[in-house]
Amino acid sequence: MTTDDFRRAPRWQKFIRPVLKVVDDGSTWKTKEIHVAVVDAMGLQESVTREVNDSGQPKAHNRAGWALSALRRAQAVTSVRNGESQITDLGRELLTTHPDEITQNDLRETPGYWDYEPRSRNPKNVVDSDDLPSYWFVGAAFGEDGGPSEDHTAEFVESGIWRAQQPHKYADLIKTMRPGERIAIKSTFTRKHDLPFDIDGQTASTMRIRATGTIVENPGDGDSVLVAWDSEEAVPQEDWYFYTSRGTVWQVKEDVWTARALVDFTFDGAEQDYAAFLRAPYWTEKYSTWPDVETDDLEDDEEELVDAVTYTVDDIIAKGSFASADELNGYLDALRRKKNLILQGPPGTGKTWLAKRLAYALIGREDRSLIHAVQFHPTVSYEDFVRGWRPGGDGRLTLTDGLFLEVIEAAKSEPDTTHVLVIEEINRANLAQVMGELLTLLEADKRKGSEALRLAYPRGRDELIFIPENLYVIGTMNLADRSLAIVDFALRRRFAFADLAPQFNAAWRAWVGARNRIDDTFLRDLARRIDTLNGAIAGERSLGSQYRIGHSFFTPANPTAIDDPQAWLADIVEQEIHPLLSDYWFDDPARVEKESATLLGRS
Repeated sequence: MTTDDFRRAPRWQKFIRPVLKVVDDGSTWKTKEIHVAVVDAMGLQESVTREVNDSGQPKAHNRAGWALSALRRAQAVTSVRNGESQITDLGRELLTTHPDEITQNDLRETPGYWDYEPRSRNPKNVVDSDDLPSYWFVGAAFGEDGGPSEDHTAEFVESGIWRAQQPHKYADLIKTMRPGERIAIKSTFTRKHDLPFDIDGQTASTMRIRATGTIVENPGDGDSVLVAWDSEEAVPQEDWYFYTSRGTVWQVKEDVWTARALVDFTFDGAEQDYAAFLRAPYWTEKYSTWPDVETDDLEDDEEELVDAVTYTVDDIIAKGSFASADELNGYLDALRRKKNLILQGPPGTGKTWLAKRLAYALIGREDRSLIHAVQFHPTVSYEDFVRGWRPGGDGRLTLTDGLFLEVIEAAKSEPDTTHVLVIEEINRANLAQVMGELLTLLEADKRKGSEALRLAYPRGRDELIFIPENLYVIGTMNLADRSLAIVDFALRRRFAFADLAPQFNAAWRAWVGARNRIDDTFLRDLARRIDTLNGAIAGERSLGSQYRIGHSFFTPANPTAIDDPQAWLADIVEQEIHPLLSDYWFDDPARVEKESATLLGRS
């Protein structure tokens, strides 16, 4: 290669042979020493050696690390101990047979490349998740008084401490950190270019381990722990991908294979098996296909992520909820406690509308991709919702996962992100039949790997499924649906219930008045007449309060001025309320006409 080839840091594949050449002296090399020696041996210009990623790591060192990882997978280099490597006989053979350059395809053609198996991720014993040790992955980049973020890793390592920099929301979690538990400082970002695997030019969530250590004391202040930090050589030199966290404090237990792989990588020097992650259902679906991609754009697309809350109860109210902040916070508290919440109420009380906005408040931001919605009906089955045999493209039956398993996999693959499954009309299907064995796992105290169960249609003898703790379920239930009694007992133990009532209050009048320019006097009179009608409906033995008429009927969807409120009301009564009352009093048409006229103010 000419000098011109090194005006920018080469692709990581160009580092493969130089890395192998450096370790060809037969000695044991520390990873950082390999990086330095390779950069020096390649004769890279000073401007290139100074080139760094946004996080401050030299790009050339980073790419040498990816090359080293690929050589280990091909078994051309072996890991002697954590952070130390030696060349193998295969490595020497590659140097002889490829005197100019060793490509990624050359490594793929080695006998061991596709046979590579990382250390076993099966747990030694199946124990309760509560009894498993915790591993802590924590952030160290904080801003002060709203200022730019600053990395405090060096400061923490030097002083033998880690702290979360008050104020924050992690106090209770930090108080549970115990002496003897392992801890790692990490930073999380996304990367698009120069990945050590191919995902068709898409971005991958990336996590860099900056320091590792062992907790020696917890002062109980909910903000800090004392740490015996490991030597710099013990810290993984490569980055970790896919299964990451952007939270400041991430508690990891080895109750899923992804967590075990992360712990092995961080604290035991194991290689990450990229292929295993890309074969997993969640990432297979996310990336679909991942052929080799060549690009001239070598800049890393890095962005430090923060766990800021941007959607709260105040936003729900601002969007048009007529419930009070105390009521909404009560719903959220119940959801956090039980993991499952049913919004029940008469028709038109905004159950579906509120379900999605409570989900946003629980997540902390308005991210539609984290809400998974489905509507139940009497013909929904276990095979539809969980897993069953379905016709494939070749005419044969294929074992296919339903929405619930897809959502479970998504939540397990993004452990620090809240996912919410919204089930509309949850009482219109036989829930025990639709969910099968997973109905038991909905309970809040069974959201852990040790409670996993085998499905009715397992993919293998060892496959066990559990519902992760970061997956919440919100159901909506129309109390006027008489099928409620069929499933009420199955729901009662596993869900908290929130009763939504018609809200023709001051908040409703203010909303409709401001958005649609309807006089407050008209709205007051209308609210009084609706309340009278709802009182009559609630007093009927054959009906009851669950048949009252909700505020959604009388809340225009668009902020358009209504010039003729009486005509607007007449349309609603004629097209929506009158047919509903005709169902209620099907044997008394005169009553229907009388109540409709009263609602219009004509009696």
